[in-house]
Amino acid sequence: MRVMILADELFASRERAMLSRLEVGMADEGVRVIHAIPERAAGRVDARGPEIFSQAITYSDVAMPFADRFRAASLARSLEELVTDENPVDVIHVFGGGVWNLGIQLGKLTEAGVVLEVWRSGLAARASSTREKHGPPIVFLAPDPSIERLLLAEGPGVTVRLAPWGVHVGSQSREILPENRTPSVMVVGTGRDPRPYAAALEGIAQAVNSGLDCMIFMDALAAHRARVWPLAQRLGLLSRLSLIEELEGRRDLVLLGDVLVQPDSSGEQRSILLDAMASGMIVVAASDASVSALIDGRTARLVQGSDAPSWGQGICGVLSDRARSREIGRSARKFVKDHRLASGQVRAILDAYQWLTSSDAIPLRQPPG
Repeated sequence: MRVMILADELFASRERAMLSRLEVGMADEGVRVIHAIPERAAGRVDARGPEIFSQAITYSDVAMPFADRFRAASLARSLEELVTDENPVDVIHVFGGGVWNLGIQLGKLTEAGVVLEVWRSGLAARASSTREKHGPPIVFLAPDPSIERLLLAEGPGVTVRLAPWGVHVGSQSREILPENRTPSVMVVGTGRDPRPYAAALEGIAQAVNSGLDCMIFMDALAAHRARVWPLAQRLGLLSRLSLIEELEGRRDLVLLGDVLVQPDSSGEQRSILLDAMASGMIVVAASDASVSALIDGRTARLVQGSDAPSWGQGICGVLSDRARSREIGRSARKFVKDHRLASGQVRAILDAYQWLTSSDAIPLRQPPG
């Protein structure tokens, strides 16, 4: 079987570790993977990063009305140049709502089945209107049971498979929050809503002002979107704050931290949370019903309120009670080992591919007219 993973710019950079894991896992099962990534991301997803795609082709970043047909045709030609077989690809697995239609158009041209990864709850409402009468067979992949429920509620015409995201768990864990070192706090997220970022940063400032020391590392783009710099200056945190380009994609750096803070609560799945748990870090996150891996006191310290005092209480609790934080980190690591391994994600995805490419999938096509 040959599979194309079609990722938008966000996934190609932020989730390249997961995409690389999927390629390796599928290769072990005899599946050949080709990555299609946008041109803007191609320069960043290269040998400079810790994860490398073995085969990759690029597509135009231009997104205009009716442009997807032309972009799909260009991708199809690139596939034909790369693969000489009559059917260059069996399945197109799409990561990123912005390229759903591109994947469907490419599926029409290549006669391949299409898997649409519903990585955030907001995409579920698009499922029932996405299937086309004469388009390729489509499976919607839910990375979380909460998203699976939303998709199933869209009606009988939507084919859903559950494939929870997973990560690798090393043989040994490391100690976080040692007494002889200043704690490092990694802040990840989109920054599109500045309010939770401001609340989280003010919460960190409350911890610092109470005598709890820490260094702060934050994604540069998210910080820019959330207008963090003037707030950090007002709070007296500039000497402690470092902005890192594409921090979430830098797993080699993030997983050296002690605390992972996620202010966003937008129903998005992020494999960095699972990676942090697997490494034994303590996750402090906004409560999010769409992310089932966030379990207060077991896998994370959840902040129920969106205000600065709630965040201050959460951050202070984590930095002051280090023994309890280490205990939650160990519990989170066990949870990932028991329930969220990358091998389980690969198996679930391959089951979906197998169904999609079998004769069982054919009756789900809409009849002409």
